[in-house]
Amino acid sequence: MSEEVLPGVIFRRVHRVLLAIHLCNEQLEKLPKQIKTLQNRLIGAEKQKTDAQDLLKKSKVEQHQAEVSLKQLTALMEKYSRQHDEATDPKVFEALKHEMATTTNAINQTEDTILNLMTKIDETNAKVPDLDKAIAKAKEELAGFDKEAAARKADLEAQVKDHQAKLATLEPLIPSDHSAWYLRSKKATFHDGLAAVENKSCTACMTAITNQMQNDINNHRFVSCKACGRILYLPGSD
Repeated sequence: MSEEVLPGVIFRRVHRVLLAIHLCNEQLEKLPKQIKTLQNRLIGAEKQKTDAQDLLKKSKVEQHQAEVSLKQLTALMEKYSRQHDEATDPKVFEALKHEMATTTNAINQTEDTILNLMTKIDETNAKVPDLDKAIAKAKEELAGFDKEAAARKADLEAQVKDHQAKLATLEPLIPSDHSAWYLRSKKATFHDGLAAVENKSCTACMTAITNQMQNDINNHRFVSCKACGRILYLPGSD
């Protein structure tokens, strides 16, 4: 039997192709997720801009309402001041004095509110250019990735097709005595049903193999791991 049809050699080559297909499919599966991530980033950036605009509108409305209130309070204060100056009844005088103090406090609070709202509006306005830049960047990244992803997807799909064609030429070489085991393993775990042996251990489960198993592997015979059941083979560069 030539080296090319020895089980260990065939399974090594088969595993390499299965791994290549798996890695390509893994990257293909990541593409939509990466696009979704960029889309969510854009949505998030646009929401921040919308939130800022809503905050500006709300703050400006509140500022207008506060300014109207301030105008009314100022007019009321002037009224109380005139009445206070004209009052001759001590009780009326004290009542007006109390009302003036209350109104003065309300005026101060309203002025503070207006000042805080003006500060909030200025700070929010200052953020808008950065929010616009974030949106533009997110759009650019998404558009760029969309274009790149289309080419990447086509390339990966072509690679998978090539690997599958290569696999189709290798699988018939698997000895019939072991093909059923291989096909069950492939159906259950695809690439994960095979593993190389290094330092007298299965590289998948790290279980040590016996000397006899190592000897069989060295001679490219069919060997399976006693612990995990994977088909074992000797590493190589062919």
